[in-house]
Amino acid sequence: MAHLTLAVSEATFKRSFDLLKRNFTFQDSDLQDYGAFTLGYDVKMHLEGGSVDLRADNTVQIKELDIRWDRLKVIIGLDVPEICVGGGCINMPWPVPDICLPKICVFSGDPDVSISPDFASLVAQEISFTGSLAARYFDVTIPLPSPDPCQLLRVVPLPGNNQWQIFVDPQTMDLDLFDFPDIVGNLIEDALTSAVTALIPGGWVRDLILAIIGGIADLIRAILDIPDDIEEWLSDLFNVSFGLLDFIGTLVLDFFASCNPIYSIDDPFEILPAASGLIPVRIPIRNLSVRAHDLEMVIQTDVGA
Repeated sequence: MAHLTLAVSEATFKRSFDLLKRNFTFQDSDLQDYGAFTLGYDVKMHLEGGSVDLRADNTVQIKELDIRWDRLKVIIGLDVPEICVGGGCINMPWPVPDICLPKICVFSGDPDVSISPDFASLVAQEISFTGSLAARYFDVTIPLPSPDPCQLLRVVPLPGNNQWQIFVDPQTMDLDLFDFPDIVGNLIEDALTSAVTALIPGGWVRDLILAIIGGIADLIRAILDIPDDIEEWLSDLFNVSFGLLDFIGTLVLDFFASCNPIYSIDDPFEILPAASGLIPVRIPIRNLSVRAHDLEMVIQTDVGA
């Protein structure tokens, strides 16, 4: 049996990785009911930038891969307890008619207020990971798992024949937490305050209701049970309550580690195409292995029967 060694330069490897990266997209949404309020998100993102380094210890390091948000909507709905003012009658002696006061109620809906500001332009994140190169054999006779975990992530089409596939298999990952700047917290508080205030009639009714409930901002904070820093509350919402950050990290790793090979080699491999009525010449590929070095990726395999 003959042996074959192939080398792919680091520059070529970077171009292949970049092509795969540019095809990554993700979108998701969720909404959860917490009684007095509802919280949710509607997001869409893609990947940009990042550096690729093939290292002598047989690892690949991807640094500072940018998560770019095309859409990062925070959905907040408030169910403010109904407040009524006025109403009731004063009984007057006959023949003077009774005096009845008008009754006005506010916050009768559910939710009374809903906002969904988009912070895509204000939030940025980076993901870095280090892993090895892994060669796996794809056998077309083996059915895919059901459900297929790669169905929504696969951008490299499934082959119609057996293949050796080479993946970047991450082993360690570093993903920035959502870091909402102060302006995000201020925008949400201002938007909620304006939305709640718009539901309250003007004049003496507004003055009376505000006297009953106090400041609008204090009411909102009490309903949402948020700390002084709204941006901290938002970070907890995304990173803890919804677990969106962990989900995104797993998604990115699965995209590269198991769903989309960076290189594929057909088995058997065609060395001469069909011509002049003759069938193509193909050789079997056996025992393929792959390693990373400082300047290149090296593939070694046995060829022939």
